[in-house]
Amino acid sequence: MTATRKWKPSSFNIPLRESDDTTLLFNARNGQTLELDKTGWTIVQRCLDSLEHEDATPDRELVRCLTTLGFVVPAELDEFGEEEERLRHSKADESRLFVTIAPTMSCNQHCSYCFQRNTPKTKVMSEEMQQATVEFVRRKLANSRQLVVQWFGGEPLIAYAAITSMTRAFKAICADVGIDYYAEMLTNGVLLTPERVVALPELGIKALQISLDGMPETYSARRQVPMAAAAAHYRFLAEHLPDIVEATGSLTIRINVDRENIEEAEYVVRFFKSHGVVDHRIDFRLGFINTSRGLLDCVPHDCFTNAEFAKEELTFRRFLESEGYMVYGMPRPKRYPCTAVVRNSFTIDPHGNLGKCIPAVGTSHSTFARILTDDIDRTMRDVTTAEMPYRRFNPFHSEECSGCCMMPACLGSCPKHHAGGHRVVACSMREALVDKITFYHRFHERRLKTHAQA
Repeated sequence: MTATRKWKPSSFNIPLRESDDTTLLFNARNGQTLELDKTGWTIVQRCLDSLEHEDATPDRELVRCLTTLGFVVPAELDEFGEEEERLRHSKADESRLFVTIAPTMSCNQHCSYCFQRNTPKTKVMSEEMQQATVEFVRRKLANSRQLVVQWFGGEPLIAYAAITSMTRAFKAICADVGIDYYAEMLTNGVLLTPERVVALPELGIKALQISLDGMPETYSARRQVPMAAAAAHYRFLAEHLPDIVEATGSLTIRINVDRENIEEAEYVVRFFKSHGVVDHRIDFRLGFINTSRGLLDCVPHDCFTNAEFAKEELTFRRFLESEGYMVYGMPRPKRYPCTAVVRNSFTIDPHGNLGKCIPAVGTSHSTFARILTDDIDRTMRDVTTAEMPYRRFNPFHSEECSGCCMMPACLGSCPKHHAGGHRVVACSMREALVDKITFYHRFHERRLKTHAQA
């Protein structure tokens, strides 16, 4: 640090008052937190103010420390400009090809809150379309170093044979050109069997998400399945969850909740713990039942508001820690809000319709081209020349998001929440922000202390 260089507080500093005696300084650009008592915060605040207004000579050693932590940056640095440029590069980056494939839109359940409940159901993707999908992926991999496939639906395991067949082809292509293959799957898990669990590594699936609804009785009612089947499914998961975690390395249990069943989320966790399922690679999380636009008249259930859901999430995080589980979700800087905005990202439904938005798979929303089984050359031309949905999405130009100090950790969230340069759905990132950051700061602090003692 030179004596002549000028410095300023980071634009992404967020002071969070935990109590009258404690302040957490959080930086959204690097996820760093700094805990300060009343005296410490007074000193740091005075230093930051002096840099901001250039009205005094700050403590150079303190400035050096704050610079190392990212709370102070060079005065000439345009942080928002750099973050906007970083997003632009991430959107254009072709080093990874993201492909979300729904090999069927059929489902073996009838969830009362399903956002695809009005989507036309289909049989499994035809062999011709499977072959054309593989060829489309092969051609799009030209400049990539990794292929990332997400199996979606409907219920993807209905099309298990198609998944197996396409996976073999994808892995062979990746092996031929020397790139990495990574897959994940969103499933209700009902069609998992011990044999299919064992086969997960062969399918390259390294992350699995299974959704539940609370107690088996609630699961039965909301998914319209017999109670005996619901109870059998829970028993299967209790027995095989450790095998699933070992096979994939990452498992998310999403518990879909509203005001009617929120208390049952703890039941799910205790149920698995009572069967000895305690693993830091399991991510228990609450699923916010709503629509993509956050409307409360979305489903025949008593949905939470954003603020209410944020409070329930905090309660659930504290509960998870008390039960000895890892708690995920600390706000961190993102490369992009979702893959819909990434140029080298596509969704493919059973008919070969190409889109960008994962929840919209199987609908006309965000569809911009189609895989033609008899003319893959034309398909590639269409993809090249079409105006892709969300290509112009830029939260830095959104009236409500522009200048927000949480921007690096949010990037505007879902692009569907924006229209005409305006955010049309309330931002959920800032809900209960103080409680959220404080919890994760304390949680990781306690984990480090425990590991050090061990």
